[in-house]
Amino acid sequence: MNAGEERSTRAPPVVSRQYDNGVSGTHRDREKEILIADTGFSALVTAGLLDRAGFDPLLAPSPSDRSPPRVTVIWEPGLRVLDQLGLRQSVERCGTPVTELDRTSSEKSWEADGSTEIALVAIKRDQLRALLEQAVRGRVRETNRAVTALESAASGVQATFDHEGTESFDVAVTADQSLSADQTAEPDGRVHTWECHQFETTSRATESWGPSAATFSTPTGDSTSLRFVTTAETPARAAVSADAIADRFSHLSSPPADLRRVLKNGGFEYRRVRLAAPTSVSTGQIGLIGPAARTALPGTHLGPSTDIETSWSLAAAITDASGTMTEALSSYEQRRRKLSARFRTWLDDVQAPNLSLSPELRLLFFARQLAFSHVTGAAHSFKYGIAADR
Repeated sequence: MNAGEERSTRAPPVVSRQYDNGVSGTHRDREKEILIADTGFSALVTAGLLDRAGFDPLLAPSPSDRSPPRVTVIWEPGLRVLDQLGLRQSVERCGTPVTELDRTSSEKSWEADGSTEIALVAIKRDQLRALLEQAVRGRVRETNRAVTALESAASGVQATFDHEGTESFDVAVTADQSLSADQTAEPDGRVHTWECHQFETTSRATESWGPSAATFSTPTGDSTSLRFVTTAETPARAAVSADAIADRFSHLSSPPADLRRVLKNGGFEYRRVRLAAPTSVSTGQIGLIGPAARTALPGTHLGPSTDIETSWSLAAAITDASGTMTEALSSYEQRRRKLSARFRTWLDDVQAPNLSLSPELRLLFFARQLAFSHVTGAAHSFKYGIAADR
């Protein structure tokens, strides 16, 4: 423990066997030194869950802390995890329930069933971060020294801070891919994505599909979040040109003049993503969470919510462990593999859309079907069966 980073004291945790009532387990050694090398959503959730389980993690920034999209959409399993931090009601109050979906290219639309339970909430990135920081920061130890390297050792993990001092921990957790070399990039998997805000409100989410491009809109209270995705080759100059973006997506969205105005007046965020899947979510005593533990596929509305669930899986594995931290992370690995296998099985059973989509957009289409299952009726049993696999 570093000087000035005092161990907090708190009452013993309340142990519950219910998924909805919090992380529970039998691990008796609450003195384990746990480093969380990241300060994003998944890191804050992991720190909060471990704190409530009686551990005392240290939260530290990483070299490439990266902001998620401007608008985060959280589905039912993620909301249930946030409930364990006392945040579900706040998220639902600050966010916008998504209860309707229009598929404009096929003239189909859906409305949620009569259930009063919110199943999908769109919330602005800054609002969710503020809620998480309020719930977690102040309860856990923090340092402003950035973690620049992690290395598994026989006795735990060696963490290098600011390229200088090295300290030992029993286990380290990170959402930063740069701290893990265990990433395998898929060839030809580049996806271009743009996000912007239209300062006009809409009552429902929309999606429109083309062979190599798609557009999505999500209501966010006082505005509408717009997302554009393409797998077509995009020159660097065209990627940052409002005119070029409007011309490319106008057949799927607003008329070119309207879309051009939105892009120029409100600005936009552009990202170029290579689909990458981790071959493992744990190496030695280092566990991966957040973006480092999943395939990056923009526009699914599942990414940040899945990251929140991954945090629960890791915290539960550590809390449940009766042996070493290596065994705990091995258990976490098995939980994630089981969930991935279940997802692949679901994909195999889903009827393909009557659209000629590129492989990346086809995967995106299916993932969005899963995200919007509360209105389309798809994969209902899959989504609500997730807790049983944990």
